[in-house]
Amino acid sequence: MKHTMWMLGLVVAFGWMAAPAHGQQRTIQPSPAYYQQQGGSPYGYPVAPSESPQSPVYYDSDSWYSRPAAAAPATTQEYVWADDDEEGIYWVWGQKWPGMAVAPKIGTTGIGVDGIFGINRFLNLRGGFNYGSFTWTRKFSKVKYDLDFDMTSIPLLVDIQPFGGHFRIVGGVYIQPNTEADLRATPSKNVQIGEHTYPPEVVGTLSGSIEVDQVLTPYLGIGFGNAVAEDQLFTLGIDIGVIFQSYDATLTSDGKGMTTKFDTFRKDLKKEEENIQKDLDDFRFYPVLTISLAWHF
Repeated sequence: MKHTMWMLGLVVAFGWMAAPAHGQQRTIQPSPAYYQQQGGSPYGYPVAPSESPQSPVYYDSDSWYSRPAAAAPATTQEYVWADDDEEGIYWVWGQKWPGMAVAPKIGTTGIGVDGIFGINRFLNLRGGFNYGSFTWTRKFSKVKYDLDFDMTSIPLLVDIQPFGGHFRIVGGVYIQPNTEADLRATPSKNVQIGEHTYPPEVVGTLSGSIEVDQVLTPYLGIGFGNAVAEDQLFTLGIDIGVIFQSYDATLTSDGKGMTTKFDTFRKDLKKEEENIQKDLDDFRFYPVLTISLAWHF
């Protein structure tokens, strides 16, 4: 009996010692960041919540250096690169071609049409054709003349948009192969020709012409409206400027003064021609004012 009790006590003692070893398991606890996210801590006091939610990282509580039991899965971020290139045609130096435009117009150079070729937002090339015909009455020296004008011109211009907008500075030339005026006067009373006064039958009918001295004449002006502006189909344009030109005048008569023995009238007629030439110097700056409507394509 005594031996049996001793054996029973030994079994109980061994079971008591073995039970913790057999039942001991490593516990997994959430990291402090998890408690911070939940508004508490593993030590029982509250902490400020994290600004951005985080997935809990579990730690091995039995490890002396708190090794993470499982690392949080890494996330990857995909980047989508936007294509910044706009549709269109580009020059070899990289600038976008603005395109071309056609612009019917009307003004002091007659009626016509311009073709605009864009280089960039600061520079355009322009060429066109103008034709005009009108009658004008003007007094040269002491005689009133009727003038019939015919104007044909070909502008070759450069438009500079210094600010990249619609204001432009314009320079170039006007080719004028056939710009002239016929003048005619038939006095009905005594009139001064040159330095003397003559009756109508001596003067007869005065006729002559005024022609542009140089076919190639310079032009300078300003304008408003960029015909090849981006995202703009129609553009109202205005040009204001001057053509720098000079004139040649000729004058003749069919009156009796041309056939008299004395050449007094013929000399005065030459003097009258010179007076007309001097008066024409007031028109060496021919004003240009045109209005156009451009179609961009």
